Amino acid sequence: MDAVFHVEHQVFNYRVAAVMMQEGRVLIHRSKKESNWSLPGGRVKLGEDAQTSLQREMKEELNLQVTIDRFLWTVENFFTYAEKEIHEVGLYFKLAAEEQWPLYNGEEFTVLEAERLVFKWVPLQDLDQYELYPEVVKKKLLSSSFDSDYFLVSSKLQNV
Repeated sequence: MDAVFHVEHQVFNYRVAAVMMQEGRVLIHRSKKESNWSLPGGRVKLGEDAQTSLQREMKEELNLQVTIDRFLWTVENFFTYAEKEIHEVGLYFKLAAEEQWPLYNGEEFTVLEAERLVFKWVPLQDLDQYELYPEVVKKKLLSSSFDSDYFLVSSKLQNV
């Protein structure tokens, strides 16, 4: 069972995400139904630690065995999505490559394991051309700032 809880018009979501970098590019993904991007990852299951969750998500979504390099950021994010107030806690980890990841010539790609998602390797210098959320993660990537940190992101915090 995923660590996501629905209460009336509010949702709490516990998410893990991967910073995967190779040859000056970072891997991002989006739903085929949407235009905004995020870092690949997914929901933590109850009783599962964050690192194991991220390794499971990378196996499920990309069929990759990955090694966690180190913890990067905690982002506590309040936003509205599909007319629901979302409170999301996201843990971001940098992954180490056990072998070269395919770059797909910088083109969007899908994989059988995650047919509803589109992935793309984007050069860091081009990342500002993408609508990537949460924006604080985009800023950290653009500045190549990988020190561990905590971020509270909300324009609606006073309503929570």
